[in-house]
Amino acid sequence: MQVETLAGLMGLAGAVVGAALSTGAVIWQQRKAAHEAERTHLLGLAEAAANEIIRLSFEMEDLFEQRDPAEEGWRTELRQKCRGIEEQSLRFGDKDIRTYMSQINAELFVVSTMNGRIPDPGQYITMSVDIRQAMGSVLRREPLPERYRQSRAQLRRQARTATS
Repeated sequence: MQVETLAGLMGLAGAVVGAALSTGAVIWQQRKAAHEAERTHLLGLAEAAANEIIRLSFEMEDLFEQRDPAEEGWRTELRQKCRGIEEQSLRFGDKDIRTYMSQINAELFVVSTMNGRIPDPGQYITMSVDIRQAMGSVLRREPLPERYRQSRAQLRRQARTATS
């Protein structure tokens, strides 16, 4: 093989390797940008959902403080707020937060469907405060506090034993 041919092949090989590296770098950068855009989108969804849940929790607290549960339409309004909370909860990527919100929403929904039994407003106002504290951790992008990772039943048992 002549020197000129060898030099030409080496140049061609260099160009191919350079093109492959360049293409690989572009693909990697595009994937990284797409991943970052998706992450930003999901964080935006979670932030918007947390803000809406905070708003609904204040409305729910007002419902328990300012209206009589025996009043017509009270349970329907509570059910609507529960559905709003449930809908927004589906937007969280964090499984702990989804589980916590699912538990609290189930507890609220039971109250909204119990006819004849008057719920204890204090218990549900406390739940509203808990919801806002959990949503605060979402907005601060912190993990859900350990006490909210426990089941609602465990939290109620702990509260009962603390007051006994």
